[in-house]
Amino acid sequence: MRLLSYRRLLMLGAALAVAAVAGYGAGAGTASGDRAAAKIRIGYVLPDLANPFIAALRDGAATEAKKQGVDLLVKGTNDPAGQTNAFLNYVGAKVNAIGVDSIDSKAIVPAVKKANDANIPVIAIQAQPASGKVATFIAADNFKGGVLIGQAISEYCKGKNPCKVGIVEGILADQSGADEEKGMRSVIKKFSNIKVVSAQPTNYDPQKALNVATNMLTANPDLNYIYSWWDQGALSALEAARAKGKAGKIGISGFGGNCLNLAEVIKGNIYQETVFFPEYMGSLMVKSALAALKGTTLPARTPAPILKVTTKYANDLLSGKAKAPAGLSIVDKLKKAQSGNCPK
Repeated sequence: MRLLSYRRLLMLGAALAVAAVAGYGAGAGTASGDRAAAKIRIGYVLPDLANPFIAALRDGAATEAKKQGVDLLVKGTNDPAGQTNAFLNYVGAKVNAIGVDSIDSKAIVPAVKKANDANIPVIAIQAQPASGKVATFIAADNFKGGVLIGQAISEYCKGKNPCKVGIVEGILADQSGADEEKGMRSVIKKFSNIKVVSAQPTNYDPQKALNVATNMLTANPDLNYIYSWWDQGALSALEAARAKGKAGKIGISGFGGNCLNLAEVIKGNIYQETVFFPEYMGSLMVKSALAALKGTTLPARTPAPILKVTTKYANDLLSGKAKAPAGLSIVDKLKKAQSGNCPK
């Protein structure tokens, strides 16, 4: 997503072309000319903003930018060339810093190096560029997130032999998703009863994910589990399961923990979510950019929290039988999901 995976924000106008690229602005400079000129501008390059996880990365950064009096400009696309062009536009417009969640860790490298040459700090979020210098890399541990999914699959598959699993992948060049799947496979390889019968990329397209999941269920009527690299893919898998009369009868895992997915976890239609806290990650991007601009040396990696949430755990948290980890807003997330007031 991914968790859904579960990306970042951008700039404002020294040039109209850049303004056309930016899809979202926070804190537009409407004060005096001198004040506006002095305002810090952060460019943010993200995957497709239709992904709820990515939208939350944007929203968390936008809230923090407004609090800090920073201009934040955002471009979101799943096209690697589009991300590179947006990044280069921000470099050309001389923004103060750039945050990036790259959809292709190799394709974004030339743009990162251009920012390095221009002494513009780069904050990577969720996906590390293959090379070039970043001030810090903000991410939950995607491999660990995959391990949590592998644990859920092994729990669900206990007593089933064979237990057949299908994988709805995103973009194979996306390192964060690849690390996630590696983590999942590192767990399930220890269980001889678990068999991966299909794994197909979908370009993070929900409609392609629906087709892939439908084909998996058609080819394997006894499929036990579908794991998706990102949340919308998990919802597509659930839609495919419903069409086959198997909603709640097969296990599904998603990655991100958006509101709609958590609502289905509570109901028992999705077995498990690896939950990220993208709003928190978005705010960290802005804080990190500002710290880098002040000359603060940041850690190579800035960790972000993740949490494994199954149907049982979700309902135990809501009932008070289980206590939430300190500092994580998981109960609030679950209450919102339970209320049905999820953004569409």
